Amino acid sequence: EQLTLDDHKNYNVVCYTENFNGIQHLTEVNKFCRANRVGFILSETLGAAGYIFLDYGDQHIISDADGEQTKSFIVTAITNEE
Repeated sequence: EQLTLDDHKNYNVVCYTENFNGIQHLTEVNKFCRANRVGFILSETLGAAGYIFLDYGDQHIISDADGEQTKSFIVTAITNEE
């Protein structure tokens, strides 16, 4: 059973893991959720790569307790050593 757009109001957070209905539909859902103070998460994997988009609205505040810079890593090799 597929949710209607209005059904999203019944949740604190909605999470989409696939883009079955197109980016315009996801944009519409995100705008609706934002207007109704419902968190929106979109996550997809595309082979070895993937992404996560989070939108908890303008009232969501994130604070950084230690100020440490974000670290990035690139995987250059994966081996199967036993």
